[in-house]
Amino acid sequence: MNMQTSTDRNLNFDFVRRQVEQPPAWASEVLLSWEEAYPQEKHAFLQSHYWTETGSINVFRVVGTDHWDYQGRSWLDFLTGGKRMQRNLQALLDNPSYYLQPTERRPAIHYNTLDGLSFYVGSDGNHRTCIARFFLAEQQKSQLHDVTLNHYQVNDSFYRLYGQLRQQLLLQGLPVQIHPERVQLGREDTAGWKMDTYQTTLNWLNLKTQEERSLNEAQARAQLIDLMRGKPSEEQPRGWKARLKCLISG
Repeated sequence: MNMQTSTDRNLNFDFVRRQVEQPPAWASEVLLSWEEAYPQEKHAFLQSHYWTETGSINVFRVVGTDHWDYQGRSWLDFLTGGKRMQRNLQALLDNPSYYLQPTERRPAIHYNTLDGLSFYVGSDGNHRTCIARFFLAEQQKSQLHDVTLNHYQVNDSFYRLYGQLRQQLLLQGLPVQIHPERVQLGREDTAGWKMDTYQTTLNWLNLKTQEERSLNEAQARAQLIDLMRGKPSEEQPRGWKARLKCLISG
């Protein structure tokens, strides 16, 4: 019984064989992880989220995917070995204009980005994105139209500041717990797009007194400077300077 593998079936297409025989320079680049680019702990520091269902994208700026099955694979390996690539390759053969002209895409092709320059495939569209890169390269084109875009803008400086504060509190053994809180400020939208804006603060909890306060980024930075300078705060127990001196000298 002749059992063809996914690679065997995909290599039946002339289009795929051309890519194997003369692979583009980027064919060996591997798909990166969206989760590593935008880990869960960064979500609390989201400043804005822009969404549109009629965006355009340079497919050669797609650098990764949200789908763990395809992360770490090269574009050429994905093209030749993708399990569901065969039906998408047949669709390319039947209707190449799908990749060349604006058209309604069902299911939608989703992309995520943090900076508007590097994109990751979102909840759908991995196989079609891979095909689009190779096909549009042959056509000397770059743009894929009518795709769904999610642009997440993160306050990276506040995120780093949060990490530095946690480190200082741990180093100095202070009875303080901090965690980020995000609230939505507003939304702009009309048909086919929306933009949500958010604000992040740090909740500062004194575990001894159970007193809480909320710090914005400027206040959190001032608090970090005080800690690093050795300036006692109301949350710091007696003998703090002596203990810190021992930590430094020890």
